Amino acid sequence: RGIIEEIIDKDEMFALVPFVGTTDKTYSYVREKTAAEGEWFSAYEDLEESASEFDPVAVELKRIAGQVDIDNFQIEVQSNFNDQLAIQLSQKAKGMGKQFRNALVNGDSGVNAKEMDGLKKLTPAGQTLWAGTDGGSVAYGALDELIDAVKLGADALMMRQGTWRAIRALNRSMGGNMADHIMLENFGLPVKSYDGMPVIINDFLPANETRGTNSDTCSIYALRLNEADGFHGVYGGPAAGFRMEKVGLLQGKDVTRYRMKWYVTTALKATHAVARLGGITNI
Repeated sequence: RGIIEEIIDKDEMFALVPFVGTTDKTYSYVREKTAAEGEWFSAYEDLEESASEFDPVAVELKRIAGQVDIDNFQIEVQSNFNDQLAIQLSQKAKGMGKQFRNALVNGDSGVNAKEMDGLKKLTPAGQTLWAGTDGGSVAYGALDELIDAVKLGADALMMRQGTWRAIRALNRSMGGNMADHIMLENFGLPVKSYDGMPVIINDFLPANETRGTNSDTCSIYALRLNEADGFHGVYGGPAAGFRMEKVGLLQGKDVTRYRMKWYVTTALKATHAVARLGGITNI
């Protein structure tokens, strides 16, 4: 429990992205395809029937796990000042948390079938905007256009730290309000914000994307985060987050093995719940 809380308390992404549980290896939902309309008609005229269409979508839970063997001598003798078991498990959780952040953006089950799909693959081409023919600096107008592309309203932006520094520089140059943090309700966690919208910093966003002749650009994502019509995570098991299991003593060795695991995947309920602004040169 303490390990998971340590990650959540220091990471905006784990605090902001919602997760729902499933008891099946696949999580199924339907995505709106076309909305049926009515028609204008004259008296006594027959009306044509039309029904809305939906696309069934199913995502499969993926498995991420790691094991660590801890020498029993270290646990019992060398834990006077620092709990050796707690240190090892905390570091394992931190490392796997970084893996998850990477996959959340760059995961591609088409490249690695064991991995979940990330935002880069899930974002439709029609929801991708560009900052110039050969890339360009981040600008207020482009950010507003990005946010507007999430039709029902974005809940957060995701970007690299260098991009966030460029936005702060824009704020300073305009002599505007420098209050760039907000307090999230129910989390007690100060989070960076742009125009009142939470900002998730994720330096696993690639810094070598190509736009025209420029191969040193990155992207910003606008995200609608909820379980009804947005982007969210899906987990299997009793709770979201990495779970620690004590496997036990290993035969022939004076060590105890521990396993950290999470059954997890991503779901994008509506294709307009995510938008990408590519070609940003502020990496």
